[in-house]
Amino acid sequence: MKTVFVSPAASPGKGYSSQYFVHLKQELSSCYKIMDSENRGARSQSLALLGGALSADIAMLSFVETIAFHRFPVIQSGIALLALDIMHLRGCKVVFFFHNPKPHKGESRLSRRLTEKLFKVCSLVVCHSENTAEIAREKVPGKKVILAHHPVENLTLHKHSGRPCRDVLIWGDIYPYKGVAEFLEEPSVAISGLRIDIIGRCKDAALEERIRKCCNDRISYRNERPSMEEVPALVGESSFVLFPYLEGSISGSGVLMDTIAAGGTAVGPDTGAFHDLSLDGLCLTYKNIDELISILTSTRKINPSEIESFILANSWKAFVGKIVPEL
Repeated sequence: MKTVFVSPAASPGKGYSSQYFVHLKQELSSCYKIMDSENRGARSQSLALLGGALSADIAMLSFVETIAFHRFPVIQSGIALLALDIMHLRGCKVVFFFHNPKPHKGESRLSRRLTEKLFKVCSLVVCHSENTAEIAREKVPGKKVILAHHPVENLTLHKHSGRPCRDVLIWGDIYPYKGVAEFLEEPSVAISGLRIDIIGRCKDAALEERIRKCCNDRISYRNERPSMEEVPALVGESSFVLFPYLEGSISGSGVLMDTIAAGGTAVGPDTGAFHDLSLDGLCLTYKNIDELISILTSTRKINPSEIESFILANSWKAFVGKIVPEL
């Protein structure tokens, strides 16, 4: 049985902040031996990558380029580049999960070098939106590029009767690229009368302060990560679930997929996976703040039958089933 290494590794004692890699490992375990299947993790992503390079038959790599923003970036990036070269020399099949056009923290010389090296040594690229797939096809002509929606879990829908508890829900970990503060600071939002609840963990004190300055009797913020058991109820009690992401660094979103799976009416910028999913009638998109306010003050909804069909077609089993035949 072939051995598969999945990167990034989990954080020691904390596991994965995103369940994406937990689900990926679990689904792959039916046909491969998975390194670190118990998600014990590693203190250094670059050293974990080197360990995978020395023993894995297949490497499934995500967010390697972000190593350029870890501690001791020059040293860690050097180790990561060495690991990628070893994988290439050993004949290890490299699958590059190309999540976003550029890292959420921006780009640097080292992050660009890591991305270019990934494109050079990979034999397969997996993308979750058409715009990243277009970039990949230009970078790796002749190599296989798989375009597949971010896989989705089948969550229990929450049936809510009566008036929704809120007009707008924003949930999930809060980072600058998600544009939450920028949205709240828009003058048109202040006069819209929208009832807005933000629930998500934010470790950036300055960003949290900007958000709290916008709070009032209509706008509230809880600095905590909601549990996946809580999410269906939050979504079901909201007219819309908003993703005011800033363009440029975002392509797909696990929180978006969880929102759709919970039966929510998701709203996001007309880019990346938001654009792709809007073509299938699974979310609403906007091009500017006026369009956004128009949507959020409307009664538009997503057809539940579209959601049910989408969940069936984009399970983790179906997703891995598109990758394995190419290995």
